[in-house]
Amino acid sequence: MNAPSSYRLLVIDDDPTLLKALPDTLRFRLQGCIVDTTASPDEALTLVGKQSYDAIISDIRMPGMDGVALTVKIREVQPDTPVILITGHGENGLRGQASAAGAFAFLNKPIDPIFIVALLQQALHERRSQQTRSCAV
Repeated sequence: MNAPSSYRLLVIDDDPTLLKALPDTLRFRLQGCIVDTTASPDEALTLVGKQSYDAIISDIRMPGMDGVALTVKIREVQPDTPVILITGHGENGLRGQASAAGAFAFLNKPIDPIFIVALLQQALHERRSQQTRSCAV
């Protein structure tokens, strides 16, 4: 299933390897999508304030602001945008914190590319369905 070119995604992670590899995977598997990237939670908030995103993928453990707090702030600006949180730290309680913050999903690293693309497609489909229902009302 190829995504239409109208999908715009944001990937936030302070790991430079993941910040290159994950967007490359998404562009390959969701042909035509646009993927913005940043290693900075503050820059992510600036981007979210300027650009509407169809979905956001963010690391949890980052300097300055963690992904849970970032999700709360993103949801204030773009409440309908699904946020998928990822972490290499499988600490107890993170899943609950992610859910309470409004995250669409929570994944542990390493990330299976096929699984994250399928999860992202589900998030994008649900978002489009909600938008369609909102327009029909």
